[in-house]
Amino acid sequence: MYYFINEYILQKNSSVEHTAMNRVKLFNHYQEPAKIVTKIYDRLLHRTLTTFGLADDEVVNMFDFFQQATNVPTTVMRTDDLRLPVETEVVVGANFSQVLNGDDNLGRVGFIPGTIGRVFYHEHADNQGNLIETDLWDWRGFRSATQYFGQNGKLVLERYYTPTGQTALEIYSVPDTNGNPLVSRVILKDYQGQGDRFFQNQDDLFEFFLAELSKQDAGTTTFISDRPGTGVRPLLNLDDGSRKYIYLPINHAVTPDDPLHGDLDGFLKPAFEHFRHFDGFITGTEQQAEHLRTRFPEANVFEMPAVTMAPLAKDGSDEVAPTERRANSLLYVGRIAQDKQIDQLLRMFALVHDRVPGATFDLYGYGDHDYQKKMVSLVSELHLEHNVTFKDYDPELTQKYDTYQVLVNMSIADGGPMGMLEAMSHGIPVVSYPFNYGPKDLIVDGDNGYLVDRGNSLAMAEHVTELFSNPKTLQTMSHAAYQTANATWTQRRVWNRWQRCLQA
Repeated sequence: MYYFINEYILQKNSSVEHTAMNRVKLFNHYQEPAKIVTKIYDRLLHRTLTTFGLADDEVVNMFDFFQQATNVPTTVMRTDDLRLPVETEVVVGANFSQVLNGDDNLGRVGFIPGTIGRVFYHEHADNQGNLIETDLWDWRGFRSATQYFGQNGKLVLERYYTPTGQTALEIYSVPDTNGNPLVSRVILKDYQGQGDRFFQNQDDLFEFFLAELSKQDAGTTTFISDRPGTGVRPLLNLDDGSRKYIYLPINHAVTPDDPLHGDLDGFLKPAFEHFRHFDGFITGTEQQAEHLRTRFPEANVFEMPAVTMAPLAKDGSDEVAPTERRANSLLYVGRIAQDKQIDQLLRMFALVHDRVPGATFDLYGYGDHDYQKKMVSLVSELHLEHNVTFKDYDPELTQKYDTYQVLVNMSIADGGPMGMLEAMSHGIPVVSYPFNYGPKDLIVDGDNGYLVDRGNSLAMAEHVTELFSNPKTLQTMSHAAYQTANATWTQRRVWNRWQRCLQA
C-alpha cells in the first residue's frame, strides 16, 4: 500500500492537496492500492471528498481510523432525531435552533453549512446559560465527539466515539500561559482490547497511527510525505521495513535565489540531515532536483510532475483553438498573496488594457483577506473594475481552463506552480518571471510562452498584448503548449516514471 501523508483535505486546498489527489487517482487507476493520509479531526471530510471525486477508501484519516469510522454509511440527522425532552421548545433559525425550557436556555443545535437542518453540533448549557458541553456530529450522521468546558468556558476534555457510541479517544487540555487550551494527554481507549495507550499530544498519536498503518499491511508499505511539517518527524521516528519518501512542495532554501548554499527550510532540514533514513526525495521540477543532487550528492532525488493528462488525439481534434476561447482573456491561478506579487500583475494588466481595451483578467485563488482587500482597492484605482475579477478558489477550475487564452505569473518563488502545468495541458501559453521553480522547466521562451526578466512588467505586458493581437502567434504557442504537456505528463508517461523511480 502507498500512503500519501497530508494534514487535511478542505473545501479550499493548495496545490499540495491537489497533487496528492491527482496521485492517488493515478495509482488506483493503474490498480496500485494507494490512500491519502490526513491528520486533523474533520467531521465534514467525507462530504468534501465528493467535491473532488475521491472515494472514501482513497483517504484514511487518523481520527476515523481510531474511531473505527473509516467505512460508515451516511444517514441524515435532524433536530427531531436528537430526542430532546418533550418539555423543551425548539425555536428554529436559519443556522441553528435554540432549545428552551420556559425561560431557561438549554443550548442550541447548529446545522451543517449548506444544508437545511442537518445537525452539526448540539450545545448544552447549565441553568445559568453557561456552555458546559457540546456534542459534535459527523456528516455521516453519528455523534462523533463531545467537548467539555470548565467554569471559565475553556475546553478541558474531548471524548471521541465509534459510530456505535463506544469511547475511542480522550484528549485532555490544560491552560497555557495565555489561558488557552493546551493538550496535556491523549488516551487511546482499550486499543484493540489490549488496554489504554497514552500519548503526550496529537503529534505522538500521529506517529503511532503511521506505525499501525505500516503494521497492518501484508506487503511493503510506502509512505510519501506531501507536507514536510506533517510527515518528516513521524517518518524519522518510524524505524520499520516501510519505504519512506519526502515530496517537496516548496522551495527547499529559505533564500530562494541561493538554492545551493542557503539555509534549508526548517521542516525539511531534519530530513536532509538524516537523508539516508529516506528512500528518496521527490520534487515537482527537474531544476530543483538538480539543485538538490548538487547539494546532497548521495541522496536519491527525482522529479515527478504534479499533473497528468489524457494523451492528445494524433489528429489534434481534441485541441481547443484560441479562437474558440473567450477573446483577450488573461488568467492567473495561485494564492492571492504578497509573494505572488499580485499588485505587479494588476499594474501589468493595466498596460495590456490600454492597448487591448476589451481584455479581461480573472484571478483564481484565495489568501490573506486584508491583502485581497488591498488588491480589490488597487483594481478600483486602476479603473479596471469591469475587466478584473477575483474568482476565489474553484474546485472545478480544470473544466474552465479551455475558456482562457493566456496565463501569467510573477511569483518570487514556488515549489512548482500546478496552475502552470494545468494551463499548458489545456493549450494555454504562459508568460512568467523565471523564478525558482517551474517556469524554466516548462516554458521554452518564444515557443510555448515567454520568460520575462523579473521586474520587467512592461515586457510582460508587451508579450501578452502580442498574443492577444496576433491570432497566428497565439495559435502556434497554444499548440506548442499542448505538445509540451503531451510529451511530458500524460498518465502513462507519469505512471511509468513512478514505477522506475520507486523501484530504483
